[in-house]
Amino acid sequence: MPLDSPLGFPRALPALLIAASALAAAAAPAVPPAGRAVPTAGPGGSVVTVRTGGDRIRDLVETPLAGVRLGLYAAVDSAAPVDPAWGVCTADADGDCSFSVPDTGAGGANAGARYWVRQLPDGVPAGWFTNPALRTGPGSGSDSTASPYAFRTPALAAGRTYSSLDTGPDGFMASDTFGTNYTASGGVWQSSRTNPLPAVGCGLDVAVVLDLSASVGSALPQLKAATDTFTDALTGTPSRMALFSFDQASPASSVADNHPELRPVSTKAGADAFKALYAPWALGKGTNWDQGLGAVAAAAQRYEVVVVITDGNPTRFGEGAEGDGSRTHFRDVENGVFAANAVKATGARVIALGVGKGVEGVSGLNLRALSGPTLYDGTNLTRADHFQTADFEAAGRDLHDLALTRCQGSLSVVKQIVPAGNRGEDVTGSVNAGAGWTFTATTDDPGIGGLPDTKATSDDGTGSVAFQPVFTTTTSGAVSIAEVQQPGHELVTQGGHNAVCTNLNTGQAVPVADGPTGGAAFTVTVPSTQAVSCLVHNRPVLAADVTVTKQWLVDGVRFPDGRQPEGLAAILTLTGPDGAGATPQPWGRPRPGYRVGDRATVSESTTVTRPGCALVSSRLSGLDGATVDRALPYTAELTDDHLTAEVTNEVECAEAPAPPPGPGEPAPDPSPSLPGPGPSDGPVPPPGTTGPVTTLPATGAQGLTGLLGWAAGASALGTTVLAVAAARRRRSR
Repeated sequence: MPLDSPLGFPRALPALLIAASALAAAAAPAVPPAGRAVPTAGPGGSVVTVRTGGDRIRDLVETPLAGVRLGLYAAVDSAAPVDPAWGVCTADADGDCSFSVPDTGAGGANAGARYWVRQLPDGVPAGWFTNPALRTGPGSGSDSTASPYAFRTPALAAGRTYSSLDTGPDGFMASDTFGTNYTASGGVWQSSRTNPLPAVGCGLDVAVVLDLSASVGSALPQLKAATDTFTDALTGTPSRMALFSFDQASPASSVADNHPELRPVSTKAGADAFKALYAPWALGKGTNWDQGLGAVAAAAQRYEVVVVITDGNPTRFGEGAEGDGSRTHFRDVENGVFAANAVKATGARVIALGVGKGVEGVSGLNLRALSGPTLYDGTNLTRADHFQTADFEAAGRDLHDLALTRCQGSLSVVKQIVPAGNRGEDVTGSVNAGAGWTFTATTDDPGIGGLPDTKATSDDGTGSVAFQPVFTTTTSGAVSIAEVQQPGHELVTQGGHNAVCTNLNTGQAVPVADGPTGGAAFTVTVPSTQAVSCLVHNRPVLAADVTVTKQWLVDGVRFPDGRQPEGLAAILTLTGPDGAGATPQPWGRPRPGYRVGDRATVSESTTVTRPGCALVSSRLSGLDGATVDRALPYTAELTDDHLTAEVTNEVECAEAPAPPPGPGEPAPDPSPSLPGPGPSDGPVPPPGTTGPVTTLPATGAQGLTGLLGWAAGASALGTTVLAVAAARRRRSR
């Protein structure tokens, strides 16, 4: 997610760390050719050589840093090197910066001289900065000292080579002795990479690195609360977070795992899941910046911002937790710098946040070396490299403001997909949308520029995009969002609105005006100094169909539709799909085109023309495999992809019809005593009667009323009633 778009900082360059250092060396001026050997000390002179380093590539191993320029000084605070020619060196591609000091033989002008090796004020290649002093002293933060980063050579003798890597008598920088030997170094000269510059935009891929050293003590809940505050500030934006810990190791000895994978925090559910990762964490012991940042650099995932929250200076380094664990030496800090350089080499910006007395005052020198020279002064959130706060609550506020300052004047849109089985406005179980959901932001406000703009969600898991209007002559204005609806999905409103919007700075709801077409479009007012986030839901449309079958119950004998006695007929009607009115539908044939969640109304019109027969009832008798008894018309909800229903019509006749044939048997001829209508005769009234054929509606009560009315007007009423009574007596026997 590049931050020069609303999604974050520029992506990390994919080059390997060694290649990155080589590129920096190639860009530096006056770099000696690669492979130049350390000079050999002649009989009248001495060689002083210093190894320079850049990025951590594995435990206690750094890439060489070409282009570093060092000088030999007569005193630790001298203004200029002892000689502008031999008193200055430039590191070659192997990271060797060597001085050839003349006249160190007996009686020579420089015999027995001891010089201080310091970095020239501008003695770094492009893209790096110097650290002229580092903080040393007890790990508690007391008695802090701003120690000049300078090393004194032994007394020089002719024919000797003195190396920064040598821990013996010809060495002057490296030391394996700790305790109060605060300037003990690893022998590799440190310089810091320039922190990648931030860019305006909303949304970050951020790794949080938490210090779980014992010194955090009772403030551990406050450390977690500060991290919660930071996480909440990113919620509603296209942001993802990863999690690391350290004490004397990483993960901290009290923690099972780091979590280098980026997890979306664009929604509250995602943020809560991220918080749950560190909620149970406990404290360990020791402070190892090297391992904490080294774990970040070694992760396969790449980040745009890495926030280190620490309450103390480093007292350990390396995978073996080297150092004495109670004091801060050059070597503890150097290794942290090399690890931070490796993180910056991936393109990530390192923000060092020191909390409490353990990192106050001159401890800022070490925070600076990890991140960059710009201290937060209360006004420069987007440019600050390192912070020093009194407590974790203040740290949380700073992180909150840091996140939202980057979103100032933005409008984020978060898309979530609702489970297909949910109904109405139920969005339970929603998940962030994948790639390809497209939104366009427009405005009619002449005081807002930068729009229209179209963005699509990516596969980053956040399901979100962010727009950055340009406010020119107004401090707020209406911005409209239109969505390209994807096939097979439908909008799910919330409270009747197409989106739910929140002011991220205040936490208050922002009024939403839905688009005039009722589609997935809405308009909100965006302030130029605050951030607004809108949540939009869609649900997959599940195709469904409706099938209604028919049964006839004639004088107690059941007939499937199509095998009922002649003179009995019914026409099925169904409403839908897509809100269509009732139309005829063949019995037993599925009607497609519905969606799960739709409703369909089942009804019928029934015609009884068989002599001596009358419709008693017409009811819905089955629904999705269950036996029911419901009046028609009946409206059913499609809760699955297939809705099945059954309608049963009960008919009583003067003479019982023959039962339906068994499997494979031919259908019997109609009873000769109850002839059906001929092919062109039309409806036939009962024998001995005159008058029209009766077509009965769908309800049994109405059918019976019609039957009685017809019987009352028939000229042969008595004969028919007696015949029906006789048939009933036969069945009762």
